[in-house]
Amino acid sequence: MFAIGMLLAPVIGHTAEDGVVSIKTNRHIYTGNTAIGTSPSGRTFRVYYGKDGKVSYKDSKGLSQKGKWVITDNGMMCYDWRHWKDRCYAHRKDGDSYQSYREGNTKGSRFSIAPGNVGLPK
Repeated sequence: MFAIGMLLAPVIGHTAEDGVVSIKTNRHIYTGNTAIGTSPSGRTFRVYYGKDGKVSYKDSKGLSQKGKWVITDNGMMCYDWRHWKDRCYAHRKDGDSYQSYREGNTKGSRFSIAPGNVGLPK
C-alpha cells in the first residue's frame, strides 16, 4: 500500500526558497490538527490528522474516507486510504496557507491548518 505510493512519489528537488515545508521536521503542524481547503475540482474539504496515525476526510459533496497517514524518510506525506488510491504529497507554504503537490509537481489542493478536530466550515 504505502510502498506503491512511495514508488510513485519521487523526492521533489526544490530549495528552501521555494517554500517546501519539511513535513518530517514539522510533523507538529499536522498532528492533532485539521487541514481545511479546496481541492482542484472545487470541493471544500477537511482532513483530520490523528495523533495515532489515523486520518479522516470529509468534503462538501458528502464524500468521506478514513485511513492512515505517515511521513516518509524523504519528507512526503503519504495516505493509506481504505477505499482510495494511496498517494504521497509534498507541501509548500504559500502565505498563510499551504499548496500540496502530488507525485512530483502535479498541483493538488490549497489548505490551511486549524487546531484540533474541526468540521467543514458552514
